[in-house]
Amino acid sequence: MNKKGYLGIDVSKGYSDFLLLDESKSAIEEGFQLHDNKHGREKLRELIEGWQQQGLEELFCGVESTGGYENNWYSCLKALKKSSVYVCRINPKGVKSVSDASLKRTITDAVSAENIAVYMLSFPEKLDYGIHLEETGTAFKEGRQHLTCIRMHQKQKVQLSNQLEKLLYQYFGEVLVYCRNGIPAWLLTMLSKYPTAAMAIKAGAVKLAMIKSISKAKADAIIGKAKNNVQDVSPQVAHLIQFTAKEILHKEGVVKDEKEYLASLHADTPEVALLKTIPGLGQSSAVTVALEIEDISKFASAKKLGAFFGVHPTFKQSGDEVWGNHMSKKGRGEIRAVLYMASLSAIRYNPILKQVYVNARVKGMKHYPAMGVVMHKFLRIIYGVLKNKTAFNPQVDELNQQKAAGKQQEKEQQDKAEKKINKQKKHRFQEATSDAPISRRKEQKIRKQIASQASS
Repeated sequence: MNKKGYLGIDVSKGYSDFLLLDESKSAIEEGFQLHDNKHGREKLRELIEGWQQQGLEELFCGVESTGGYENNWYSCLKALKKSSVYVCRINPKGVKSVSDASLKRTITDAVSAENIAVYMLSFPEKLDYGIHLEETGTAFKEGRQHLTCIRMHQKQKVQLSNQLEKLLYQYFGEVLVYCRNGIPAWLLTMLSKYPTAAMAIKAGAVKLAMIKSISKAKADAIIGKAKNNVQDVSPQVAHLIQFTAKEILHKEGVVKDEKEYLASLHADTPEVALLKTIPGLGQSSAVTVALEIEDISKFASAKKLGAFFGVHPTFKQSGDEVWGNHMSKKGRGEIRAVLYMASLSAIRYNPILKQVYVNARVKGMKHYPAMGVVMHKFLRIIYGVLKNKTAFNPQVDELNQQKAAGKQQEKEQQDKAEKKINKQKKHRFQEATSDAPISRRKEQKIRKQIASQASS
């Protein structure tokens, strides 16, 4: 038997499919299926011991990130690290690309397990088996699960708000003038008590004014608008509006309480303490960023951290055209939302990020592209603070910018020289000429190059 084996594991709810390949992509063990229970995991350990007795020295296992279904198998295999068994989580996007490249038209669980094993063999540099890294604690993992739960409640609140807006549009549209920036809490409270125009009129301005944030003048205005309502609202619709408003208020309370609880659990961690020294990053945002990053040592550079969260710029180039220059928006979108809100605060209170925003706008960028530049810079600052384990110091950042400016000039000169060399290499067999069926834009570029070479 070969000394190395690659075990592809396609995880499903309650069971998984396995396929073991050697270094030449030949099957050592044909596809099989095990249940995700105690007996299934014990059987997997028995199979691994059998493969090792047959001569297998190292076993590399891969599971796709499936939102949690893979955790039992991952933990089972992680415990066998001392037996030269290594396991990693794999980005499903890479596995799908392997499947597309192999032109497979029918995808089954067994085929997916094979694709995972082939991906492990083809792109070992993209995988992290944690061989040389220390194990991180479970606190951040549990914190991320808590964050996921909070976001689920936030999404439910948004869904309920959209539903309530449609109901109000049909049956109490006069109050939508107060909802241009979302449905305010005072209106939700009012609707939970008086869900229709008729009920609001019956309650009167005095009772409406008893609700927090409703002044006497606003109460009178609401009554005046309600009198213009001619809709006949059934008791069932009134109940639905009332119930939906109450549920939105409940969700808001749940999200607020859970965020405070989560922040209190992680407020004293070293990472959060360091992040809070950055102007614009409050405690709740600092906790979210720390939980999302988890371990900064996973990222070799600030660029890789930016790419992980999708704040890096991307573009496409083909022929003589370049297009699609924008933020990638790949990776985890949750931290981008946190970074955006933190950046809005930072461009007012953080002089460094404020200047970054101003410079971007001076270059002609609109607000959102400029905020993308600020978010990228913000993440680089976060990386530096966590990597060096030092509090934010604007003077250090200014020195780094000065060094970066010098390096940038050197890089531009180097890139210019490399570009010239690459052009020469590209046309070493045939010089660039306009005597070909090329586009008008390409012809103009070639003429400029020829004229430049002639003048020099």
